[in-house]
Amino acid sequence: MNQDYLKVDTKTLMNELRQLTIAENNLYKLYLNTDTELKELYARLYKQHKQGAEKKTQEQLKSDIILDPDYVSMKRLKDDYDIKYHQAKTAYQNKVTEISLLQSELKRELSFFAKESK
Repeated sequence: MNQDYLKVDTKTLMNELRQLTIAENNLYKLYLNTDTELKELYARLYKQHKQGAEKKTQEQLKSDIILDPDYVSMKRLKDDYDIKYHQAKTAYQNKVTEISLLQSELKRELSFFAKESK
């Protein structure tokens, strides 16, 4: 029988949980900041292309913006932060699940020992 729950270092677990929380929050902040910058860039490019000498349809404007190298670069950065944020969120949830399972094992064993001692 695996008795990992008897060897739990709660300080280490809580420190790991804090670190995962900090990482998740920082990545979410980077994602939101990049999303805001991407929207601002889109607006600037839209205005720039709209004021150009050539008359363009909405579809042409949109495609010009989406193909702009600065927009492509910023979009990739946003997507990268999104992926990293979700990875950090998953790591945090996995750690919470691990702690919950350890607590359940300990509770079950304590209940078992309490019944045996009666």
